[in-house]
Amino acid sequence: MLTRRRFIDSVAVFRPLLLLAAAAFATTTAQAGGPGDRHDDGPAVVAPGEVRAVTGKSLAEWGARWWQWAYENPEVLGDTTGEFGPLGNVGGPVFFAEGASAEPTRVAYDVPGGQYILLPVATYLWTFFDPCAEVDCARDIINRNFIEGISHVAVTVDGEPVRNLRKHLVRVSESRPIVFKVDAGPIQEDGYGGILDAVQGGYWVMLKPLPPGKHRIAMVATVPNLDPFTGEVLDGAFDLDARLKLTVQAEDCD
Repeated sequence: MLTRRRFIDSVAVFRPLLLLAAAAFATTTAQAGGPGDRHDDGPAVVAPGEVRAVTGKSLAEWGARWWQWAYENPEVLGDTTGEFGPLGNVGGPVFFAEGASAEPTRVAYDVPGGQYILLPVATYLWTFFDPCAEVDCARDIINRNFIEGISHVAVTVDGEPVRNLRKHLVRVSESRPIVFKVDAGPIQEDGYGGILDAVQGGYWVMLKPLPPGKHRIAMVATVPNLDPFTGEVLDGAFDLDARLKLTVQAEDCD
């Protein structure tokens, strides 16, 4: 999880953010795929067009909720062991997995049985603050500067590749963008901080509930280097590399 952020005493205080995951053919939130699409993305994967039916929210909406959760629990963005992985159990049908930062991420933790698992493969979030404090320029930063610069994206679940990843691409919609609020922490000298509007986009994958036992998930991508204050594309790129060892617990039958 790369971020537009500043660090104070090792606690992330965020500007627009980038991390490890709506799409080109959506009707409301720009989401790819649809209930009638042939689904051959992989046996463990929920088709993007079916996410709302089985979880109650679209893939784009879950991505927004994931970012709110990350702002509420910034330690998950720098986790290198999996110590904070269990925070992904937010009490609903979906477990929020951790993603990668600028450094390779190798984490291991337990996941409750029976929950869908949201993977942040290569995603970016922009909080509304000068010089880009409205949705039109934020959309351009995410859809054009970030998403168009992503390459070499791959996800495997227990060695099985997730296919058709372009279907899992979330863009900021032209007609009905999902604008949500995040707590950007204490207000800084330049005025940044507090409760800010934000939009997000990138690659997200929703997994079906995995059977009890150990599972290995790998997520890699090359993403552009954006100026954290303006969103402009800079020279160079970041290689995201996250390897998750998840132990899915048996469901509680009580």
